[in-house]
Amino acid sequence: MSNILVNGKEVPLLKAKSKTTIKNKESGVVYKDDQEWKTLGIDPAQIQRDVKITLPRLDLLAKSK
Repeated sequence: MSNILVNGKEVPLLKAKSKTTIKNKESGVVYKDDQEWKTLGIDPAQIQRDVKITLPRLDLLAKSK
């Protein structure tokens, strides 16, 4: 695991996974990407994007130095 410098302190850089689901708010149809709903001529106001971020577990009971 690598570290980055934030406000003068080293902070571990975590690798996160993300999954985006694009669907129509009214019909509930799920699209595989932006291009699919754009080619169908769907109004952007009817599109809903759900983003799920998954992080590795953190050790909250770790002892500090």
